[in-house]
Amino acid sequence: MTSTVPNAAQHTEAAEPITMFGPDFPYAYDDYLAHPAGLGQIPATEHGTEVAVIGGGLSGIVAAYELMKMGLRPVVYEADRIGGRLRTVGFDGCSAAGGGGELTAEMGAMRFPPSSTALQHYIDLVGLETRPFPNPLAPATPSTVVDLKGESHYARTIDDLPQVYRDVMDAWNRCLEEEADFSDMNRAMRERDVPRVRELWSRLVHRLDNQTFYGFLCDSDAFRSFKHREIFGQVGFGTGGWDTDFPNSILEILRVVYTEADDHHRSIVGGSQQLPLRLWEREPRKIVHWPLGTSLSSLHGGEPRPAVTRLHRTAGNRITVTDAAGDIRTYPAVIFTGQSWLLLSKIDCDDA
Repeated sequence: MTSTVPNAAQHTEAAEPITMFGPDFPYAYDDYLAHPAGLGQIPATEHGTEVAVIGGGLSGIVAAYELMKMGLRPVVYEADRIGGRLRTVGFDGCSAAGGGGELTAEMGAMRFPPSSTALQHYIDLVGLETRPFPNPLAPATPSTVVDLKGESHYARTIDDLPQVYRDVMDAWNRCLEEEADFSDMNRAMRERDVPRVRELWSRLVHRLDNQTFYGFLCDSDAFRSFKHREIFGQVGFGTGGWDTDFPNSILEILRVVYTEADDHHRSIVGGSQQLPLRLWEREPRKIVHWPLGTSLSSLHGGEPRPAVTRLHRTAGNRITVTDAAGDIRTYPAVIFTGQSWLLLSKIDCDDA
């Protein structure tokens, strides 16, 4: 198991929390979700209109749930099972240590950062609990072992590792500060200062748009040492080594670091698949057009439509959906929430 070199975000304290707000996506979805008026309104003349939602993972279920609340009729298509990559499997006849319920394993997404505040909104909405995820060297992790070139180090905290690991940590923090305006961006994101976020990010894009992660490190005085770069690549920050990401754009890495997407992870007690399943069955207290007691499940007779096999545009700029059962339906709008490669390999549609 690899360990972690903490990044600068772990040492920054401010009154306001970091969220997924920014750096180049400055939309406060957590504020929108908390607004008394909801996410939006649909003209009464359109109430009950069917809208196809392709994909029954969390994105699809959330989209369908919110559309239903607005008075539309989402029609969810799912090739496998509700939850998509949020899939939890239980073990028959096994219970968790300490009497904590059924023993489960996550077969997909298993951890998320507190900065995912929109996700946390839905976790709270359906009454789920979270707990710290045991990333290497995180407070919730009893210990970890760092093995590099045949030399192993047992550690409970970063202070238990040789000095060179702390040197690498300091180099990364210095690199972020000197080359990526970390403190300034951190402050702007916490304050949700959109003009400042855009100003800083635009400057970085202009300078780093064609730069790789590794090139970014090499250009920094803090990482002049090849040994430090090697250790950083294999041991990394957050959840482990990042050398496989060295060819990737540094801007993608900065998105992760600025939003603390790789820090302070938490997991859902009892398994992540509970979230989409509970939203599927949930009867919103505030709903337009539909009677109280309506849920996504009740609108679908308990089961989503099967996999989509074809998508094509028809008269009036409408979209016709063919599913695996041979059923053909036409909609004024379709939301596609699956992976984009499905449109190339699994679903017959116009490549354009």
